[in-house]
Amino acid sequence: MSTTIYYFSATGNSLKVTKNLSEQLTDTKIIQISKKSIPTSKDTQSDKIGFVFPVYNFGLPVIVKNFIETLPIGKHTYVFAIATCGGMVGAALNQIKKILNKKDINLASSFCVFMPGSDQLMFPTVSEEEQNKLFNDEEKQISTIALAIKSKQHIKYKSNAIMSSVYNLLYTATFRPKGMGKNFWTDEKCIGCGLCSQICPANNIVMHDRKPKWEHQCESCLACMQWCPQKSIQYKKATVKRGRYHNPQINVSELIPNR
Repeated sequence: MSTTIYYFSATGNSLKVTKNLSEQLTDTKIIQISKKSIPTSKDTQSDKIGFVFPVYNFGLPVIVKNFIETLPIGKHTYVFAIATCGGMVGAALNQIKKILNKKDINLASSFCVFMPGSDQLMFPTVSEEEQNKLFNDEEKQISTIALAIKSKQHIKYKSNAIMSSVYNLLYTATFRPKGMGKNFWTDEKCIGCGLCSQICPANNIVMHDRKPKWEHQCESCLACMQWCPQKSIQYKKATVKRGRYHNPQINVSELIPNR
């Protein structure tokens, strides 16, 4: 019985969850969600299909939403979703459920896995001690999730329906990632290496005179900022004194989209 896991990951948290899960499932392939993969991916053969992604602004990354909307899925496929987050799942899993329902497909199981938060536009990084605790908890949780998926159990993540509706309203009213590019800038430490351009899953960064230029298709993933080897990328003034985070068990090369 084959399984395909589609993942979207900027800091490596969701990729780490995907890799841990795939190791415990048999006959599994993992596919990165990026701008390039949206129009080309299709999967009507897999017995099980999963989506692993971070929560942005109480909901789905726009690129994940667009990907699921365009992905052909067989009617009898077992579909699961895993949201990774630093605080709360918000409306993300319910949003996926609604997208699939419009395609006449059921979201069989949904899960939330807590990982170190990576929104340094709003919060500082968590301590290394807290990171390690979350990593240990994640590995234990993935073992339980893998067993549920293997046996095609139907498990729904418990969320408050009223609060989920509130989070969905907040997401709809305030999440405008495309225009974020104008607020990124580089300080004097930038060496023009171009890694930010390579790792951007939305192809939103171009290099001009060895300096990054952000265009108008930002996903708010912060991969450029988190992986910058010089920590030279800033967002307004919010990140100047804040640290950076990326999953220490993931290599940056694993996240560069296959263009």
